[in-house]
Amino acid sequence: MNGQVTYISEIMAQPQEFFWLPWAVQYFFFIGIASCAVLYACYLHWRNKPENSRLEMISVFIAITMGITAPLALTADLHQTARVWHFYAHPTMWSWMWWGSVLLPLFTTFIGLYFVALVVKLIWKKEFKATRWVALLAALSAIGLLLYTGREASVLNARPIWYSWWIPVLMFLSALQVLPALIGLGARREPQYQNRLARFQVVTLLLFAVCFALWLSGDTTSGIAVRQQLDTASPGWWMLMGVCALWVITFAMSVSNLKATRSIPYITILALVSMAFAWTLRWIFLMEVQAVPKYNIIANPYHFPLGTDGLLAIVGTFGLWIALTIIVREGVRWFARRVQHG
Repeated sequence: MNGQVTYISEIMAQPQEFFWLPWAVQYFFFIGIASCAVLYACYLHWRNKPENSRLEMISVFIAITMGITAPLALTADLHQTARVWHFYAHPTMWSWMWWGSVLLPLFTTFIGLYFVALVVKLIWKKEFKATRWVALLAALSAIGLLLYTGREASVLNARPIWYSWWIPVLMFLSALQVLPALIGLGARREPQYQNRLARFQVVTLLLFAVCFALWLSGDTTSGIAVRQQLDTASPGWWMLMGVCALWVITFAMSVSNLKATRSIPYITILALVSMAFAWTLRWIFLMEVQAVPKYNIIANPYHFPLGTDGLLAIVGTFGLWIALTIIVREGVRWFARRVQHG
């Protein structure tokens, strides 16, 4: 008689809740563009050419408004905001989130000082020699933020799609291509800048396309995981087609802007489409990837809410940015009028 006993093990698995909500998408979107704006402004400032001053001012204006909006979105995503002080009371230098908690206040402080220095120069015609060093410090903190926001996701090997250095690169380039479109919108009544900004956007979009293709076709863990997901899940193809369609539209409009001076409605639509491209990419990277199971075959469902953790969060964050844009712009104009009229 065979005394061997057979044991049957059953593994129970449950769908996992999303740990990042739309608030995180808003934070990554706004902080990415703000960081790119500071880098470009610092580059213009150090070139020290008079024709760059207008573009530098618009870049810093974009950085300060988005640099205020982004941390507020991050605070909402943290849920228990009272725990923020733990980052400073208990340093964990091996954590990318800890580095983010250090870099974000520094970034906001430096761009605030940078913006004030440019406003003083604009209204009172007084220029500080320290401005170039403030600009450099702001740019260094921006580089740190771009690295931290990209690596915060791409270090997770439990999420193979994220586990690649291509993710920070793609996040950076997708944010960078928005910048010339937004600067063009800010300088919409100054057509002399259109060709220069269009070339900037075209080059950035081409770099993004090359890096995106290398990521998808590569033999990295991330590239293989993406191709497997495209083979097994049809929504992946629709998302890929959506990103490609937005890229094609943005690229075609920016190339068209190279050939001729375009109207204000055209510049506005280009800015909106380029923003939609960058935002959609972040939604797919941060939200849709969470639906892919990590340790089981059960998909993680996500029901998009209409309240503060869904549609209202997205609309409210964009509304906050628009409100800040109006408030800061009108505040600068009010100071300028007061100085002119004594």
